[in-house]
Amino acid sequence: MTQADSAPHLLLDEVCRILTAAGFDVTTGDRISAAGLHVRHNVDAVVVRWEPGAELDPAGRGHNEHDGIRAALRYALLATLTQAGHAVHVDDDSDDVHVRRPATPAPPQGAMEPAGD
Repeated sequence: MTQADSAPHLLLDEVCRILTAAGFDVTTGDRISAAGLHVRHNVDAVVVRWEPGAELDPAGRGHNEHDGIRAALRYALLATLTQAGHAVHVDDDSDDVHVRRPATPAPPQGAMEPAGD
């Protein structure tokens, strides 16, 4: 496996490590039907998704009853991952948090390379 091939898995591992160090209980993989914070690799990003447990909704009121919890969690994820240096975007349709490595900034135009000896 080349470094380019392993880059998505390295990002997944890094995101899991950062979230775990920040106190989040993280599950990896595609089992998103289970309750908890799920982290998985997508085509161009690592996706973080939260699924509430049944104990948070004993009356079975549904997805929208957790909007306050989702907003607080989304804010915590954005703050944690952005502070760690990642580019973070929230998908408004799914509430998934997409994490990418930030693009390396190009040197300003006209910047001179250091002169060699």
